[in-house]
Amino acid sequence: MPAQIDPMVATIEKVALDPNADIEKLERMLDMKERLDDRAREDAAREAEREFYRALAAAQTQVPVVVRTRKNSHSNYTYADLADIETQAMPIIRKHGFAVAAWSGAGAPEGHQRVHLRVSHISGHSHEIHDDFPLDGAGLKGGQNKTAIQSKGSTTSYGRRYLLCGYFGIATADDDGSRREASGPEMISVKDAAEVSRLVEETGTKLPDLLTFAKSESVEEIPAAKAGQVLQLLRSKAAKIAKEGSTDG
Repeated sequence: MPAQIDPMVATIEKVALDPNADIEKLERMLDMKERLDDRAREDAAREAEREFYRALAAAQTQVPVVVRTRKNSHSNYTYADLADIETQAMPIIRKHGFAVAAWSGAGAPEGHQRVHLRVSHISGHSHEIHDDFPLDGAGLKGGQNKTAIQSKGSTTSYGRRYLLCGYFGIATADDDGSRREASGPEMISVKDAAEVSRLVEETGTKLPDLLTFAKSESVEEIPAAKAGQVLQLLRSKAAKIAKEGSTDG
């Protein structure tokens, strides 16, 4: 079936081919056509955005609770890695027309890695978010246990999982159904991890001792259940140091 010709385009072509055509009239017609095209594009973009969020809401109601299959041998907790999310949650997400892409980028503060996540939908709409994550390079004894590229890769992988779970409301659970909230809170939050790192430096705390107390290989892997205790310990120490300093002054 032949494509339908836009009546306005046909009229413009007719006027343009007329050697006696009024140039001002032709310019007005072209301006009007441009405005109509702009409005049509805006309407299409708005509808694509509405379809994006309709599909997101539908996907979030159907995405399963992801069973955690990975175990941290030092802190003895289980967590869901990207493979768990890929095999258990992503088929539902893709069924609703979504595609995701994640990558590391520039702009993060020193000691952090910026991770971007772009969620695209077949409607044509896409949405991009990013966050900065502390670089994962320290082992249980506080020393570097990863090369620079390994640290970057590990942090990017963690950031991708964190952002993806938060975006689609993915929760995780053990085999027995013990459930944790979405966004990977089985480990300390990014904000609290950054606060721990700051306080460790500020108070001169020995990181290996702190990680042993927290039963963690790194600050970023401190269990959420221990995060409050760790922060309270460091804040109390910081307050004591500040009080002693003001007394000495």
